[in-house]
Amino acid sequence: MFLIDDLLMMPINGMKFVFRTLARTAEEQYTDDAPVKEQLLELQLKLENGELTEAEYIEEEAAILRQLREIENRKREMAGLPPEEARGPFSGKVGEGSGASLSVEFSQPTYEQPARARSSAGRKKKSKA
Repeated sequence: MFLIDDLLMMPINGMKFVFRTLARTAEEQYTDDAPVKEQLLELQLKLENGELTEAEYIEEEAAILRQLREIENRKREMAGLPPEEARGPFSGKVGEGSGASLSVEFSQPTYEQPARARSSAGRKKKSKA
């Protein structure tokens, strides 16, 4: 009896296997960020070689980073986590491709001994003499 059931269910189980495999492969491709990261590297090489202007680079970089964020959100949704908050133009955060820059200057700090410590140090020297 079980042999007949197995034989009758074999085509159905085979189709289930094929569909599960297809779903797994599609899911992996849907959440694979390697091709997008390769696009970003190619874009950086084009900028370094002078094939792109800075403005074109910023525009294309923003689009690529947007794709990466979408892929990351898909991964988060599949893991059951809430998607990353959208970063609008008025979020208070600097977004990619905004052209914002930051410069920092470091200087050597100068330390002065407090007046109280200087006067007590002078008294100690005088008392030794």
